[in-house]
Amino acid sequence: MIKAIKRKLMNLTDQNFDQEIKNADKPVLVDFYATWCGPCQVLGPMLENIGQEMKDQIIVTKVNVDDFPQTSGKFNIDRIPNVILFKNGQAVDGFIGLMPADEIKSWLNKNLNK
Repeated sequence: MIKAIKRKLMNLTDQNFDQEIKNADKPVLVDFYATWCGPCQVLGPMLENIGQEMKDQIIVTKVNVDDFPQTSGKFNIDRIPNVILFKNGQAVDGFIGLMPADEIKSWLNKNLNK
């Protein structure tokens, strides 16, 4: 089961994705990224900081689209960075590209309170 993440985000894989999302004890924010993607390198640390700030409300994880194409394909990830929020094992909302941290927090709070 996904536990609270300290400093480094947990990487999900094709093998563990469904089980980890399904068994999470709180909403899971998944960052679909690639190591060669410049905007992904900017967004990753922002999401990590937000995950620390909101650790009682969400779990932040990531999926490398190059290493795990099956999971990326399942969610039709064709542009990155691509972020999806899962609640109770189901995708509920997401966004593509960069956003300022305060906008991401507002988006998260809106979706967590639905």
